[in-house]
Amino acid sequence: MGLGSAYIYVLVDNYSREGFLSEWGLSLYIESNEWRALFDSGTSGEVLRYNTSRLGIDLTKLDFAFLSHHHGDHYGGFKYVGQVCPSLTVYIPPGGYGYLESWGLRPIVINEPQQIGSSAWSTGPLRLGLWGLREHSLAFMVEGKGLVVVVGCSHPGLEAIIDRAINVTGVDKVYMVIGGFHEPRITELDYVASKAEYVAPLHCSGIRAREYLARKYPTKLLTLKAGDKVRI
Repeated sequence: MGLGSAYIYVLVDNYSREGFLSEWGLSLYIESNEWRALFDSGTSGEVLRYNTSRLGIDLTKLDFAFLSHHHGDHYGGFKYVGQVCPSLTVYIPPGGYGYLESWGLRPIVINEPQQIGSSAWSTGPLRLGLWGLREHSLAFMVEGKGLVVVVGCSHPGLEAIIDRAINVTGVDKVYMVIGGFHEPRITELDYVASKAEYVAPLHCSGIRAREYLARKYPTKLLTLKAGDKVRI
C-alpha cells in the first residue's frame, strides 16, 4: 500500500525561480491524497509567507509539520507558521524546543523510527559524530512509484539516511531523494544515484554535487529551486 499521489513544492531554497524569493534555508510543502505537511521552514517567515502566497498554498490547512534538525535555516520560518496555524503538530528530533512552544506550535519529539502519518515515517534521529547533532528525515511511499526520502541537511550522511529509510519502511524501491545533501562526497552521490530513480539536490548540496550529478546522471537529476513543483 502507499499514497495515491503526492506533490512537492519548493517553498524556500538558496535559489529561486523568477518572481520568487530566495534565502539560505530549506522548506518544502508536501501534499498527498491523505495529508498536507510542511518540511522545515527556511530562515525567515517573510520568504516563506511570500512564496507560499505566490504558489497559492494555504498553510492553515496543514495536518502536521516536520523539522529535520535544530538549525535556524530550517526552523526560523516556524514563527510565522505558528501565527497562521497555531497548535500545529511539529515532529522534531531531540534537542531544545522551547522556541517552538513560544511560537504557539506543538512539538513532538521523535526518539526512534516511527510512522507519523498514512504511508509516512520518520527515520528516527541519526547522530552526527562527536557534534551530538541529531537529524531525522521524512520518508513516504507512493503507490506504483516507491519511496520518497526527504532530507534536511543530511548531516549524518546520505548513505546512512537512505539505508535507515529503507529499513524502517520495508520499501527497497527508492523513487526520489530530495533536500539538502550538505556537499556530499562523490561516493555518496554515486550511492544515492544507485538507489534512487530521481535525485533532487537543494539548499546546502553545493555546486560540485549538482555539476557531478548533471554530468554523470543527467536522467536522474532534478534541478529545482524555490517556486518549483514536482508531481509524484
